[in-house]
Amino acid sequence: MTSTFRFIDLFAGIGGFRIALESLGGICIASSEIDSQASQVYKLNWLGDKHNHNLGDITKLTDLPEHELLVGGVPCQPWSIAGHNKGFEDPRGELWGDVIRLVGHNKPRAFIFENVKGLVDPRHAKYLDIIFSSFRALNYRVYIKLLNSFDYGVPQNRDRVFIVGIRDDIPIYEYNFPAYQEGNIRLYQIFNNLTPPEQDIPEVFLQRDLFGERTGVGFNKLTPKDQHNEFFVLNDIRHGATSIHSWELLNTTDREKFLCMIILRNRRNKKYGVCDGNPMSYNNIKELVADLEYVELENLVDKNILRTYDDRRFEFVNRRLSGGIGGTYRIFLPTARFFGTLTARGMKDEVAETSISGRTPEEYKQSFIKEVLQPRRYRKITAREGARLQAFPDTYRLHSNDLVSMRLLGNSVAIPVVKAVAQSLLQTSVFTENAQLYLAV
Repeated sequence: MTSTFRFIDLFAGIGGFRIALESLGGICIASSEIDSQASQVYKLNWLGDKHNHNLGDITKLTDLPEHELLVGGVPCQPWSIAGHNKGFEDPRGELWGDVIRLVGHNKPRAFIFENVKGLVDPRHAKYLDIIFSSFRALNYRVYIKLLNSFDYGVPQNRDRVFIVGIRDDIPIYEYNFPAYQEGNIRLYQIFNNLTPPEQDIPEVFLQRDLFGERTGVGFNKLTPKDQHNEFFVLNDIRHGATSIHSWELLNTTDREKFLCMIILRNRRNKKYGVCDGNPMSYNNIKELVADLEYVELENLVDKNILRTYDDRRFEFVNRRLSGGIGGTYRIFLPTARFFGTLTARGMKDEVAETSISGRTPEEYKQSFIKEVLQPRRYRKITAREGARLQAFPDTYRLHSNDLVSMRLLGNSVAIPVVKAVAQSLLQTSVFTENAQLYLAV
């Protein structure tokens, strides 16, 4: 469904919202962006925009050009782990106040705003309630839902909150968030120079309940329980069929591997401290391994697997899950149906250059170690590949610096998700003057 409507692109970034909305008949009459590098890329791709298309800092705006739809990805740092979850206490969180002010002053027929999933975290319930009640006080029907780009055919595990508002005085068909449109794209189909599997891969679809929500999935929520993960995690603090530990990669004895696993399995026990992963003393470990010699722990320190404190407690050097090992957190296989979330702060996820196989979990793991890890047949993704993960067309012009491009792409949106949310909005006939309309209950 398409319809002609005018929209303003707040926090425009590099134009992900614009690409989605223009494909539905939208006309972008203005944008707002203060990041100079994002603005540079935006201009490269819309050379026909007038010089004053970018309205600049939204905190200085009041009267906007006439429009029906207001959209934007409000800066997310206040609600993310990277931003220390400060909410409105972070000056960037206060930008929601300006968004609400602009909606109240200009009264667009509808709006669509996007944010990180941290906004719907229980810790931020009072902030989400402020945003919701503020829009309701402006006489808007408000709809909020956490959507994952994977559920809309995008090969990326990207959770984002979408907030849709429709003015109360406009009769509409009822608004519903878009139905899921699971795809089956594999990374080797969109990334360059990856070795495809030797045999055709059967299509895989997740089980879903009557409401379309995923069921029967594993820990990562995107893989059926009965299947191998199509990525490996490099870490020393969790264990699973697709976890790779430093002691599996270094020259270690079976005894050393045994000691490391004892520490891994017990380090979260509250008897050793209140942390989620406690340093353990020699005596703590000796309670579990009666014949333990102190020198054995010192040998693991020498191999840079453990580190020690002055009070003779020990913990893993690679003790942060997302920190990975040697700067790499996860390695996704070419056959994977999704990649990790692109972020503006960079990522430690990489892609394997060749496919692997294995009938059992141990065969699968050893195949990965021998065919990918040991020969170092894995790499970081390119900016163009990052753009494909957000569904930007290959004709889209990126920044000349790949690091800058990856930052801007991490701040952008998965275009098919925005398009699906907007299509559902069009189906309410909110922008149609002469349709037979029914007031949504």
